[in-house]
Amino acid sequence: MTVLAVSSCASPAFGEPQPIGWNDLVPSGWPDRDPLDGRDISNLSDQDPEAKRLYAILREYLDNAPVVEELHGRLISIPGYVVPIDFFSGTRQIKTFLLVPFKGACIHVPPPASNQIVLVNNDQKDSYFPNDPEIPVRVSGLLTIDHIESDLAVSSYRLDASSITAYGN
Repeated sequence: MTVLAVSSCASPAFGEPQPIGWNDLVPSGWPDRDPLDGRDISNLSDQDPEAKRLYAILREYLDNAPVVEELHGRLISIPGYVVPIDFFSGTRQIKTFLLVPFKGACIHVPPPASNQIVLVNNDQKDSYFPNDPEIPVRVSGLLTIDHIESDLAVSSYRLDASSITAYGN
């Protein structure tokens, strides 16, 4: 009986990681509005001042996307694509990266909403990383809510990786 009582009070951070998907990081009902009020910006030139103004409004909305509070402090596992930020000194081994839901996010296209970007801290030099950035990985670890701005994007979540493995295959 004592074992059952202790395990039922245990922190959600212990045990097997809970597999989640990218939709699990988005609160129900969000997006809650169209930040551009229906304006079509597809015909505007990138240099157009109106395009720049509207893009700034959109970025503000996406960079401050709401989070799912219940996930804070949970041990989770999520698939995604790696966007390197920092490497272990003197190596090409990735130490810090953004985990994103689709190929090319934060590189070839504007970044997704901040609740669709996870900053991953990887303390393991021997972690698995594919040679091809178009190959997804599965990252497991402790998820926390943490609004972080990097040179590439704003993330609303941080994941301290306990394992990084190939995804799919």
